[in-house]
Amino acid sequence: MDVVDILEKSLEILKAYPLCDSCLGRLFAQMGYALENWERGFSIKTMLHMKLVTLFRQGVDVTTDLKSLARIHKPTRRFLSTIGITVEEAQCYICGGLLSNVERFAKEAVSKVDGIEFETFAVGTTIPREILERESEVVKKFLVSTGESIKHEINRRIGKELLRLLGRRVDKQRPNILIKIDLINGKIDIVKNPLLIEGVYLKLSRRISQAKKFGNVKSSLLEKLQYIRDMYGGVEHIIHVSGREDSDARMLGPGRPLVVEIKQPTKYKGLPHLYSDGDVIFIPLGFTTRDEVRKLKEKAKTDIKLYRALVYSDRPLSEEELRKLAELSGKTVVQYTPRRIKRLNPRKKRTRMVYEIVWRFISSHVFELYVRCQGGLYVKEFIHGDGGRTTPSVAEILNTYLEVLELDVLSIE
Repeated sequence: MDVVDILEKSLEILKAYPLCDSCLGRLFAQMGYALENWERGFSIKTMLHMKLVTLFRQGVDVTTDLKSLARIHKPTRRFLSTIGITVEEAQCYICGGLLSNVERFAKEAVSKVDGIEFETFAVGTTIPREILERESEVVKKFLVSTGESIKHEINRRIGKELLRLLGRRVDKQRPNILIKIDLINGKIDIVKNPLLIEGVYLKLSRRISQAKKFGNVKSSLLEKLQYIRDMYGGVEHIIHVSGREDSDARMLGPGRPLVVEIKQPTKYKGLPHLYSDGDVIFIPLGFTTRDEVRKLKEKAKTDIKLYRALVYSDRPLSEEELRKLAELSGKTVVQYTPRRIKRLNPRKKRTRMVYEIVWRFISSHVFELYVRCQGGLYVKEFIHGDGGRTTPSVAEILNTYLEVLELDVLSIE
């Protein structure tokens, strides 16, 4: 499409609909470069004005075209008034004047983010449905294929003004805050997106749970990580963990991956410090995303874990008998939900692999086990059998009642 085509098509559109500079220019947004839509529309109208006035002075009857242009072009109205023709200014058919100063919403939004320490933002707008319908009507009627949507223009213009006023980066994928502007009622809301901090933790106590306190549990990992919520000024924090160990099991070795989610923070800068109190060690590693949280939880099902267990046998065992445990290496273990948690789903069945099992004889009634297995294996039940709900089990192979005295997670691969 060349300049002549643009002028001819624009005149046809303006004869049918009065459009402001922005709404006319937006129909040709894909043409030209580094121009705002209002600049395109202003230029098109100026060229049309020059062309039509020249034709009129040459004796061509273009009065109707001049009147159509004059509805939304002041210089053309002035020209017509010199020849005794008065034309009333019309409101833009598409936006109704909304785009004349849409940047004003950016100025109002700036006061709303006061007190929030953020680095990135995005803009979202709600536009009156009738405006979108009128734009669609014009685009379809004149088969416009070179434009952009009014919503895109509004978001871009407000975002550009906010960029200038705030001096922060725009991030459409993962912004710290989302500035929501309702152009129907003029309401502006600030959505503070959660902050996700990844790290690893070690649990050195046998009286610390992950989230809930119960029984002889003295504290929880969630409770101890409250300092992170406070640091970022959040209203709540939750944790996402790659698997779970019992409250009486220690988490040793390089630690277990964890993500702390801070809801509605007022600060998005700076990493928390390492936490250590003798019971728990948390090592923050950096900021992460919701996608990585999903991967973390999925990975827990396929992780390979190494456990150490101290086991008591009701009857005395010999080293020779413990050698029978070799047959459990490479076995698939079938487990129904353990009795201690069967209230959740008593008949749920899972299968997990035991890759390797090693033992150390301590005394006739006590031995140590090292179990390398697939994530999700109920290790305690694998050892004592859970009354037959887990098979095969260590107790089944040794034909004795077993009790797990201590359990530690040594590594997660």
